[in-house]
Parts: sequence; structure tokens; C-alpha cells
Amino acid sequence: MLERVPATARKTILGDDSEDGSLLVVAIAGLTLVATILTFLFTPAYALPMLAVFVAVTAVGWVTYQAEIARLLTLVATVSTVLTVGFITAFLFSSAFPAFVEHGLGLLIIPEGQWFFGLDAVLPVDESYWNPSNDVYSLLPMMWATVIVTVIAIAVAGPLGLFGALFISEVASDRMREFIKPGVEILAGIPSIVYGFIGFQVLNGFIQTSFLDEGASFLIAGIVVGIMALPTVVSVGEDSLSSVPSSMKDGSVAIGATQWQTMKSISIPAAFSGISAAIILGIGRAVGETMAVAAIMAAGVGLANPLFDVFDASATLTSLIATQYGSASESTIDVLFVAGVILFVIVGTMSVASQYIEQQMKKKLKGQQ
Repeated sequence: MLERVPATARKTILGDDSEDGSLLVVAIAGLTLVATILTFLFTPAYALPMLAVFVAVTAVGWVTYQAEIARLLTLVATVSTVLTVGFITAFLFSSAFPAFVEHGLGLLIIPEGQWFFGLDAVLPVDESYWNPSNDVYSLLPMMWATVIVTVIAIAVAGPLGLFGALFISEVASDRMREFIKPGVEILAGIPSIVYGFIGFQVLNGFIQTSFLDEGASFLIAGIVVGIMALPTVVSVGEDSLSSVPSSMKDGSVAIGATQWQTMKSISIPAAFSGISAAIILGIGRAVGETMAVAAIMAAGVGLANPLFDVFDASATLTSLIATQYGSASESTIDVLFVAGVILFVIVGTMSVASQYIEQQMKKKLKGQQ
């Protein structure tokens, strides 16, 4: 086994058709990269010169042994990505651990006198749920606010995104598609704070006038975040629908199906894995949105009363982190890391769910059980 390791490593880095002398160049480039990382960690003042040496060695290697250097760079990029995610995950959980140990279920305090699905029988009850001066922290209101905003956002982005993707892929002409799809994708480039400001100024006034509501609410935040998630849902959904083989659609039309019947019975089922991934990505955008929600309803740490009141307002998990960390004490910072862990787990779960749905749909379409 030990004799096979060098050969395996050499094949991974250099490939099967490496040229003579490429191993030396790749080794030098790798050593200079390691030296650059160590210099950055222990003597940052000399990191830039070492980086220049690495770039120079890589440039020379690119001219002489381009394929091998390209493989090395792709390997470095992959390993760096995995290590970065691993370090972030470890740091996030280790930073949140003290708050878990100190507060435990106290992080899910239920307000006294307010019904919350009978959880008052198993969770602690207090008069307040966010009072750092008294060491009272409850993330339950922020979690509930995140759920409400996300549900409203998906109610906006899901149907509109699906029908938009269907129109671009199945209905619009080629010339129209060239204008519509880039226009939709441009929406993704607008800064989130701009969405929040427009939502607060435009939708807030409309809600106050039409519904006699006092101000910013979950409804406004959900609509704005749903509009922000639209480009993701439309773009990914359209790519999935466009990847459906034309022969499947032509066969449907050949047996007398209408265009809508073809879309409903052929295109959507065949592209369902991609459409579901698009919606899940939209949910991830809604859950993780910070600045737009903070701009609309930054203040407030209480539960909606009643719980389903979409015209109420409170901070979500992301806006809580954005608005509290600047002046937070050490114990409050630990609790904010717990909020980050909750968001991390939610997004990670949705990613796993999207992959599972995609695998199941692939098996179904291939006739497997």
C-alpha cells in the first residue's frame, strides 16, 4: 500500500501523460505555496514577497509545463475550498458551544402568557426573551420570524419563478428570450440594501394606506426577499427545463397534446429535480438574506401576536446578527454564534434535501425503484 501512495499522488497531480522534468517544477511551485502560507501565518510582513515568488514560479511552470501546473492549481483550489469550509464550520460551532453549555434550552424561552403550540410544557417560560443585561436570551422569536418571512418569500418566488421559467423556456421566441433572461438575471446584481430601501419606502407606504397598518412587517420583508429570490428560481428552473430533450416534447406533440399539456406532463416532470433545486436555492436565499430584512424591520425581538400575524414585525436570525453584534457583550456574541449555527444547519439540510430529491427523480426517470 505504501508503495502505491507516491504513484497515486503523482498521477493525481501530474496525470498519466506528464512530461519529463514536470515533477520538479510542480514540487517547487508546491513548496513555495506552502512557504507562502506559513509566512502569512507566522510572519505576515514577508507574505507578499513569498507570494510574488510563488506567482513567478507558477508563471514559469505555466510556460514550460502548462498541463501539470494547471492540475496543481485546480488541486490547490479544491483543497483550499474544502479546508475553508471546514475551518468556518469548526470555528462557528466552537464559538457557539459556550452559549449552548451556559443556556441550553434557555435559548428557546417562551414568553409568559402566550400560547406557542403547547411548548410551554417542555421549554422555559419568562416575561422577556431578549434582555442581555439580565442574561436572558431567546432565539425563538427570531426563528419564528425567519419562518414567516421565508414562507411568504417562497409563496412569491416559487410560483412566479416556475411560470417565468416556463415562459422563457417553452413559450417565448428566441429573440424575446435573449432580452428576458438577461433582464431577469440583472435583478440578482442589485444590492440587497437597495431592495430593502425600496421595499421600505414603496411597499411600506402602500401597506399603511391600504391595510391601515402601522409600518414595516413580515409581509413587506417576505415580498421583497421573494423578489430577490426570483432570479435564482427563474434562472436555474429555466436551465433545467431547457435541458429536457426535444424528442420528448416532439413525441408529446405528435400524439396530439397541446403546448400546455406538453409542459405540464412532459417538461415539468422531466425537469422536476432541477426545478426543486431552484426552489430550494430560493429558500436558501430567503433564509440567509440579511440587509434587505434589516433595512425593513431591524428592530424588535418579540413574537408576533397572534403568531400568524404577517403585519407584525420582528428581527430574523440574520438581521439579529447584523444589528446586534456591533455593541454586543461576549456572552451575547456567543448567542449570536448560536443563531449562525441554526442558519448553517437549515441551509445544510436544504442542500442535502435538494441532492436527495435530485437522485430520486433521476432514478424515477430511469425507471428504477
